[in-house]
Amino acid sequence: AMTAPVEPRAELGGRLQRPGSATTTMVTSFQQVLGRHGLTMVTALAFALMAVQFGLDRQVALPAIRLPASLYLGAGALMLLFAAVFWRVRGMLSDAQQWKWLAYLLAISAIEEMAFRVFFPMFLSHVVEPNISVLVSNALFAGLHYVTLRWRLSNCVWVFFGGLGLARLFHETGDLALIIGVHWFATFLNTPTPPGSRRAIAGAHLVESEK
Repeated sequence: AMTAPVEPRAELGGRLQRPGSATTTMVTSFQQVLGRHGLTMVTALAFALMAVQFGLDRQVALPAIRLPASLYLGAGALMLLFAAVFWRVRGMLSDAQQWKWLAYLLAISAIEEMAFRVFFPMFLSHVVEPNISVLVSNALFAGLHYVTLRWRLSNCVWVFFGGLGLARLFHETGDLALIIGVHWFATFLNTPTPPGSRRAIAGAHLVESEK
């Protein structure tokens, strides 16, 4: 049976991304995410850490974990199991690329939490009031998603409020490992596969349906 042609995703945009144009293209691969977003966040963490070290003129240690290490390891194992079940239920193959994506989400969660929930607010609090430092840090956090990942403005607004929630959780618990874990879980639910995977799966299902 004949089917109507599907317009390229680069033109239509995605669930998170703004549509492409003649001058801007969408982020369509894992490698692009690593280069555009991952590298930017690593740079932001390095800048924030240096700013704190120079601004305070003393060594700064990350907050200690608050719970037994076995609990964090158990939670990590449950996350791996959850991801495997989630992919299977959604008809996604749990191949090496998927597991690399999950590892990347953990790494970027740790980098972003250290940068935007610890070091940037710590540095900014010596320039503005602590509450303002949290708002500025989270605005920068959300803004980078708009630029590097080309997310829609509405999604970036949710990133901003989500960051405020994580900042509140960190303030109440002082547990960096906990907020990294929450960030990891939430990010996985939001983007369970790298760019391109959904299109490949949809294409495979279309081919099967036409047989």
